[in-house]
Parts: sequence; C-alpha cells; structure tokens
Amino acid sequence: MKILSSSSQFLIKELRLRPPFTLQKEYKMPSPRFHSATCPYLYPSRCQRSHHPRLFSTTTPSHRPSMGPESPNYIHVPRAPQPDAYYRPHIKGILPTPRHIFPRTKKEAPEIKTSDAYFAATTPEPSPATLNAPKPKGIDPSARRLIEWKSKIAEHRRRNLRESLVELRERKKKTDARLDARSAAKQRDRQARLSAPTPADEKYTAASVLQSTLPSRSGLRDPDREARVAQKQANFAAHDAMKKAERRNALHTLYMNARDFIVTEEKLNEAVERAFDPNSNQFDNESRRGLNIWNLGYPETVKEHLERANKGEAGRAVERMSGFSGITDERMRRIGEELTGGKM
Repeated sequence: MKILSSSSQFLIKELRLRPPFTLQKEYKMPSPRFHSATCPYLYPSRCQRSHHPRLFSTTTPSHRPSMGPESPNYIHVPRAPQPDAYYRPHIKGILPTPRHIFPRTKKEAPEIKTSDAYFAATTPEPSPATLNAPKPKGIDPSARRLIEWKSKIAEHRRRNLRESLVELRERKKKTDARLDARSAAKQRDRQARLSAPTPADEKYTAASVLQSTLPSRSGLRDPDREARVAQKQANFAAHDAMKKAERRNALHTLYMNARDFIVTEEKLNEAVERAFDPNSNQFDNESRRGLNIWNLGYPETVKEHLERANKGEAGRAVERMSGFSGITDERMRRIGEELTGGKM
C-alpha cells in the first residue's frame, strides 16, 4: 500500500470538505512577508504551518489576458508614453486651381460683373420674337415637354449665375475688409512696439552702460560724413558727365556715318550695280588688284600691325621706307576730330 505525503492528504481532505463553487475561486499569491521556506511552490509540505494554505483553482491567472495565442495582445509589449503620430492618408489626384472671378486691378472693380449691362451680355433673356412666336399645332407632346424643360433649365442657369455673382461679390468685400483690418491692426501693433520706450523693469535691472556706448538707431557716428558725402556727390557728377559725353560722341559718330547708310531702294540698287558691275575695276585683273570687298582677304592681325609699325618685316621694303606716314595720318585725323568736335 502506497503512503501519501502529508501535502496530498491535506489536498484530498480540502476537496472533500469544500463545496463545488470553491473550485472557481482564484488562487491568491502568498504575502511577501513570508519567508521563501514557507512558499507553497518551493515547499508544499510546509503549507500546513502557513496561515494561507494553497487553494485549488482552474481559472487563468489575472496577469495573463483571457485571449488565445493567435491574438497580437497575447504577449504584453510595453508602449512608449508618447502617442503614435497621426497618419494622414494620401489623397490621389490634383485639384484645379480656383479662378479669380473678379479682376485684381483697381480699375475693374467687382461691381462691373454684377451690373445690369454685364448680366444682359452674359445671360441674355429670350428675345420677344422667340417668346411671341406661335407654337406649332402638330407637335408631339413629348417634344413639347422637352422644349419647356429646356426653357426652364435655361432660366434656372441665368438666375443661378446672377445670384452667385452677387453673393461672391459680397463675400469678397467681407473677406477684403477682414484682411485689411487684420493687416492694419498688425501694423499698428508693430509701430507701437517699435516706438514704445524701454520698460521700467528692463531699465532698472540692466547693467550700467555709458550713454556714449549705447547702440544708436541712426547708426554709428561718422565725423567725416559731410566730406565723404560731398566727395561721393562729386564722383557721381563726374561719372554722369563722362557718360553723357560718351553718349553724345556716339550719337555724333552715328550721324556722320549715316551718310553712307542705304535707306532707300534706289541706293540699294546703285550699291549692287557698283559692286557687281563687270565693266568696272572692282575685281582683280592683269594690271592691278580690284577694290571690291571680296578681294581684300582676311583682316590684318595684331602681329601684322605691330610688324608694320615697328618695321620689323624685312620683305616690305616700300612700307619700311614710307616710315610712320600711316600712323601719322591716323593721329592727325584724330586731332582734327578733337578740334572740330566731330568725326572726319
């Protein structure tokens, strides 16, 4: 015969004596004041000596939620104290930009689109000839109802357009007045804050600063300001005079060169005949080089100009013997232009 332990005998005795409803009673954890030696989990045989005997229970412990393992809340995951960010769903598509019904310019006020003339031009009433026209007798009743329905819808459109324009004008007036009042209030508040004196608490608690070292709203003091301003004005006047002289010289040069401009059809024909006349000496021949622009070749480079001026090229004996005649002629022409005040 198998002898049961004292804990098993105590459990059987408790089950026999307690009524059935005690089986649903939740088990209570032992108080922390008891030593681990009296804990029923570690030492079941010592539960008889404890003041809180072990109770039998078939319910789920309170620390575990009554849900299956398939639930995401089966395992408790601590959450941050900060709440989750609000997710704003993305709306597909693009809304059209609202049109400005009333013009923004001050010349065209919103009253133009709410006047009788504008209504008469945009939503004209049916003409008297259309209203007084005799109705055909042999028309189908369904067609007659369709014509009446179209006339009624047209009248609704005219009335809706006129009423909407009037209401939008009133709304625009109220909106503009509210925006103007808000802007004026902000400007007054800003001006009052700028012109307000230093508060007493800041004035009495501020550090001691000399009056000469305080920042000035008018900027730093410049002892040579008047002289510097006078010099700046003189420089500006000189620069302006130089620009005027250059502009006058350019205008006079244009006037002098305008004598050779082709401004009429007759001059154009003469220039074409003179340039492409086969009997003239415009092109090369056996005796001399032509004077046509196509016979001049490429323009002279800077190197060629310097060689001709310094007589460094040995192959041009005639030019070397001529000396500085070309340069002198150019200088004399410039001197004459300066003396006469115009191009030559």
